[in-house]
Amino acid sequence: MSEYPENPADIRTGNGMARRWTLRGVAVSAIAVPLLALGLGGQASAAELTPIAEYLDQTIADTSAALVQALAILLGVG
Repeated sequence: MSEYPENPADIRTGNGMARRWTLRGVAVSAIAVPLLALGLGGQASAAELTPIAEYLDQTIADTSAALVQALAILLGVG
C-alpha cells in the first residue's frame, strides 16, 4: 500500500506528508537565506543573527518537548 492518498485532493486527510515537506522547506529557507546573505555580504553583527538564533532555539525546544511527550505516551509513562 502506498503512503500517498489515492486522490491528491485528499492530501490534507492523508498522513500530512505535504504539510511536513512544506514546513521543512520553510525551516531550510529560514536558515539558508541568512547564511547565503552572510556568505555574499561578508560579516554579520550579533544583532542580525540574534533573531535567527532565538527562532532556532524555540523551534528545537518545541520539537524536543513534543518528542518527550510522544515517547512518554508510547511508553505509558506519566
